[in-house]
Amino acid sequence: MTKGRKPIPTAIKKIRGTNQPCRTNKNEINIDPVIKLPPAPGWFSKTSKKIYKQKGQQLQLLGVLTPLDFELFISFCQEYGNYIDTSIELSKVPHNAALSDQSEMVFLRIAKINKISWERSKSIAAEFGFTPSARAKMILPEKENNNDNDFD
Repeated sequence: MTKGRKPIPTAIKKIRGTNQPCRTNKNEINIDPVIKLPPAPGWFSKTSKKIYKQKGQQLQLLGVLTPLDFELFISFCQEYGNYIDTSIELSKVPHNAALSDQSEMVFLRIAKINKISWERSKSIAAEFGFTPSARAKMILPEKENNNDNDFD
């Protein structure tokens, strides 16, 4: 027997526009979102640092990234950075190139790392709403119109 669906945080329900008071967990832990993005870890590759900065700013603007999410967010940046770096390495080898046995083993190993990194980053990305299907479930709140002109 399965456990059922994972509970959806209230912040995500508000973004989606599906928040209902009767279905809100009154005991849910509310954590303030990150105000300033800390520097990327020093062991990141250049690609991972770029992803960290871009996606971190996007999540910060949406108010979804909290201090508790950082380990998962760092994992996403690392895996997606590995995917991009290995994709670049794989693209350097022509498709019809004759490879020695050792070169072929290295190529296959890089291809395997590429595939695993893609699968991992894709599964983590869904948690943050980076995939089209996860994003389709979200609705951005409407911006308030500060114009008091009655003729608009």
